[in-house]
Amino acid sequence: MTTNQRSEVSNQSFSRSFFDALIKALSDGSGSPWLTAAVADAGLTSDGSEPVRIKLTLDGSLHGEALLEIDRVSATMLASQLLRQPPGEFGAEQSETLLRLIEAGMIEFQSKAAHEYGIFTAKASPAFGPASDDAVVDQITMADNDSNRVSVLMYLNPELIEALSIRFHVAREATEKLKTAAAGKAIPEPVNLNLVMDVELNVTLRFGQRQLTLREVLELTSGSVVELDRQVEEPVELLLESRVIARGEAVVIDGNYGLRVTEVCQPIFSPALR
Repeated sequence: MTTNQRSEVSNQSFSRSFFDALIKALSDGSGSPWLTAAVADAGLTSDGSEPVRIKLTLDGSLHGEALLEIDRVSATMLASQLLRQPPGEFGAEQSETLLRLIEAGMIEFQSKAAHEYGIFTAKASPAFGPASDDAVVDQITMADNDSNRVSVLMYLNPELIEALSIRFHVAREATEKLKTAAAGKAIPEPVNLNLVMDVELNVTLRFGQRQLTLREVLELTSGSVVELDRQVEEPVELLLESRVIARGEAVVIDGNYGLRVTEVCQPIFSPALR
């Protein structure tokens, strides 16, 4: 597989996974099922107005930007469904509603694809200009039972394309090693980890988690309380990307949160350091 082919596969895998998560968030938020249309539209319909653009800024195990484009008529219809009101002009309220929809889709995407892409943050914000000429584009057309159709374009900037290509390459190598092991063949000697022992890794403390519907996300206000799935006496988890590496008790050190480790899980690297 050439570099260009590898990049194309990794880009499409990312965009399609996100679109699937967006459809689920839209179905939850609107209260009616949305699906990928069997036949995609040729492109965005145009009434002469600028499309609605939303920028996703990613940081962490994935970094870069993605730009989403929806034609204004479709964006207005989507916002009206989520707000439970008749379609009107596309204004600030409709823009904020679409931002929350995209954010809910990204949260769904992060939870489903953490094993593939690791842990990263994503911020949605309005964008006011088109994507650069060198951006990669993918498209999906969504449809509901009332024959409403919405096409969404996604553009990836070069930085995100490179990050996705690297993740794809690493995952492909790991898969090949597993296939080799399953076939009973000799696995190449482990890499000398001493060479990378000073590389900094991002770890995360997880006190608990909770799945929220898009409706519940839209209803969040200052003072809202979100109940997690973990009891106070249960240990806090320490994660490296999506993998739990230790558990312990939360402590406060000089005004900062910390973790007193009480249990170390299965070692991250099983081969001995050489």
